[in-house]
Amino acid sequence: MDLLGDIGHADQLTSTREENKVLQAKVKELTVRVHELKAENASLKAEVEGWRSDFAAGKLSSSTLGDENGHGGESKEALVDDGADDFVTSGNGIFATDPAVTLPNVHASANPLCCALHPDDTLLATGGADSNLKLCKWGSALAPGEESSAKAVDDAVTIACGAPIICCTFALVNKGRGLPVVAAGCMDGSVKLAYSGPDAVKDRLLKSQLGNGSGIKHAKYVKVVCWSPSEPLIASASADGTVQLTRVGDVDAEAATVALEVVQSMHFDGAVEAMCFVDNGNSLCCYVRGTSYLSYFDLKDGCKQSKMSLNGGSAGTANFDDHVSFAVLSLLPSPDGKYIAAATDASRNLIMETGADRIVRNLYGHKNDGFSNPKLAWSHSGQYLYGNSQDENCICIWDIASTSIAKRLDEDAGGHAGFVRDIYSSSSTDTLVSVSFDKSAKVWLRGM
Repeated sequence: MDLLGDIGHADQLTSTREENKVLQAKVKELTVRVHELKAENASLKAEVEGWRSDFAAGKLSSSTLGDENGHGGESKEALVDDGADDFVTSGNGIFATDPAVTLPNVHASANPLCCALHPDDTLLATGGADSNLKLCKWGSALAPGEESSAKAVDDAVTIACGAPIICCTFALVNKGRGLPVVAAGCMDGSVKLAYSGPDAVKDRLLKSQLGNGSGIKHAKYVKVVCWSPSEPLIASASADGTVQLTRVGDVDAEAATVALEVVQSMHFDGAVEAMCFVDNGNSLCCYVRGTSYLSYFDLKDGCKQSKMSLNGGSAGTANFDDHVSFAVLSLLPSPDGKYIAAATDASRNLIMETGADRIVRNLYGHKNDGFSNPKLAWSHSGQYLYGNSQDENCICIWDIASTSIAKRLDEDAGGHAGFVRDIYSSSSTDTLVSVSFDKSAKVWLRGM
């Protein structure tokens, strides 16, 4: 008999039991703390809702919102500015509500991650976790017969991009003519350009003639790609904190090549979460993680930067505050370019005057936190804003003037059965497209 061995095992067992007792006590302590925090959270939520109601009724004092310079809280001007004459009257009731087309399993068993419409509305692009870019003539799904939607999916062009596609968008114009290119921002940091024209070609993925032919490449995954509305210029932003402006030249569909020229590269301390062109392509607006402002870069003046506070104030003024309690995860200019919509990770969407620090409306009633993927789209009239909500599998439609939700496109309204990952609205009609983790893409048309 190994007495020393038995004694050693006994000591180890006793020690383990004592450690277990300590751990159990710690678990009980943490459990109590969790319940306390939940109660505090519920109380804070109720308090916030009370403040929102009081503010809407004009009952909040300046001391509640902060001091006279806007410090200690968000100023009343930051919460809403009643000077927005464009949003005095409610919308005309015209927006997309009819789920006219549902394209099932658009990326087979993989989730679709992004979507975009061609400028003439005929072609739907979707990017998926399967690393494929799909180009679908969605109108064929309107043909009679239950099989028409499945056939539209089967007939879609598939372009292998080598990595999951996070964002996609069609080129807008090139000297007044359409540039037959669609861009896909990928998880591996690359931006793939593909031929989207009507010609039947062997290979739609375009090889770059940029430098060594490596194409547009970032060190980390691409967050946003967007095209200038006035010239063949594409901007790509990445989690590595870089923005690259690339001019797209001649496209040879037969040879599957495209000429590229790097115009400008910009480098920031944090991930570039959101970006869009404004002022007819003369400026680029960006939001960088960890900042309290939107950065506007004048592309006609050497990318000169202007900072507009998300608290309602421009750099160098008394109202400029270097802290906000949220991050902007999506930016989109209004159809007339006068306003910019910003989706945040704090269940709050902002409508701001483009190029200024003026917040004209705040939109609530949905949920999007730091783990969500908030997306926005404008109605053709510019009077309504579409947005997703992480816990409802729906698309909310806000009447901007009243800040109320005019309609929710949920499953009962013919909507998606899973989280809505991306939305995109037409620039020329009341057409909206969406993709969801229910594996489908939907095309919404103007309600009758």
